[in-house]
Amino acid sequence: MSRKISVLLIVFILIGSVIAGCSNQTASDTKDTKSTKDTLIIGVPDAPVYMDPQIQASVATYRVTTQIFDRLVALDNNMKIVPALAESWEVENPTTTLFHLRKGVKFHNGEEMKAEDVKFSLERAIKNEGVNYNYLIIKDIIIVDDYTIKIVTKQPFNALLYRLTLDAASIVSKKAATNDKDFNAHPVGTGPYKFVSWDLGGDVVLEANPDYYRGAPKVKKLIFKHIPEAINRSISLETGEIDLAYDLATTDLKKVKSNKNLKLEETTSTTEYYLGFNTQKPILDDVRVRKAIAYALKPQDIIDIVFNGIATPARNTMLAPNLFGYTPETVKYDYNLDKAKSLLAEAGHPNGFKTTLWVPDTQILKSAAEVVQGQLSKIGIDVQVKMMQSGAFYSSTGKGEHDMFFMTKTSIDPDSMLRAIYHSEAFGLSGNRSFWATKEVDAKLDRASVTTDSNEAKQLYAEVQKTVADQLPVIPIAIEHLNAGMQSTVKGFNLYPGKTHSIYGTYFEK
Repeated sequence: MSRKISVLLIVFILIGSVIAGCSNQTASDTKDTKSTKDTLIIGVPDAPVYMDPQIQASVATYRVTTQIFDRLVALDNNMKIVPALAESWEVENPTTTLFHLRKGVKFHNGEEMKAEDVKFSLERAIKNEGVNYNYLIIKDIIIVDDYTIKIVTKQPFNALLYRLTLDAASIVSKKAATNDKDFNAHPVGTGPYKFVSWDLGGDVVLEANPDYYRGAPKVKKLIFKHIPEAINRSISLETGEIDLAYDLATTDLKKVKSNKNLKLEETTSTTEYYLGFNTQKPILDDVRVRKAIAYALKPQDIIDIVFNGIATPARNTMLAPNLFGYTPETVKYDYNLDKAKSLLAEAGHPNGFKTTLWVPDTQILKSAAEVVQGQLSKIGIDVQVKMMQSGAFYSSTGKGEHDMFFMTKTSIDPDSMLRAIYHSEAFGLSGNRSFWATKEVDAKLDRASVTTDSNEAKQLYAEVQKTVADQLPVIPIAIEHLNAGMQSTVKGFNLYPGKTHSIYGTYFEK
């Protein structure tokens, strides 16, 4: 790879931050080890919404599709960018990067992956408003030959390689996606596992790709089993019904650790839980109301009740501490009911008001919303919690049909997080469900994404965080800790901070 990389990109690489939807290329150190079992059953809290990675960003979807598809580049277990479908690349000039593709890589339909598939896939991502905010910076994609392609950005962009690790940048078969009107139900990628079946709202079955360019997976069959309740995932793990369980309840972790037949993996993440407001709606469009709500909340209580104390306070920023530009508590909202009531009265609501709080059908989010509901009742705000199927939630909130909402967002770099939450170009499905933005914040985010001066970028991100902490289109609550429980015979599994864990390299051992 060329050494002509911007100073800021080097900073981001050293930070080693991650995102939900980032490709995780797990290194396999078990090349000579055969698996003693052919099928791995994984208990997951949320059913995937789609099988097509370029419709809508979703952790539940990407936990499955990251097994089916590859991207040009990936993040290894140390969160460093490594080659994937592109075996090498060089930066020709500040806006042009040349990628050299691997030869002989086969899609699951037997067709060879070539530059036309890459161009088609990335242009497809650019066109889809559910994921395109990450790729609007791309000006052109030029095919040089079957195995060489150029990506040209509208201006210098220091996070391009990271954006190409996202599952939304998955390389799909042009032939399959063009000819199959229901590609979402019959996904075709180059990944280590091939699609077999999908029970909508339920289980997904995948089988090993014997022609995978990195070598066939050791486990021949994967079943992603939808088990919404954390307690039921723990029970299924204990009884041996499943081999691996994602996102166990924090109250069950000690029990798993003490079971000699099980083991537990844990790591920190960059996933933020946050409360958001549709600022297009009357009442919530008043910053005094949003500040009143902030003063009425006790984030630590949410952490203690919902996460059993195992989470990190967000400190009023949507950036996790290990992300470049992290600037906490530029504005503080210490618990103060008198201040909250005073602000509500000043805004014309001395007796409070009624509103709805929308959440996807995830138990943790529902529990967090119910704690918020109880806390806001103390200042007269009557909150109705409305839990929805995840696909309906993302679609409806993307259209602005909601009042308040509670959800999560995971990030790789400050631009991917702050742009999705606060930039006008990300209104709706692309991530800005508060529909709040200012020209000043837009301009600062745009400038920060192109400058090669890391000090300037850090200052710009700090200024943005101060502005949004004052205006509160969203209220950051907590940073998630990740875990996975598994049978003691499961080896080679790596818990990925970006939540889309790769199964490649996982196997069973007696």
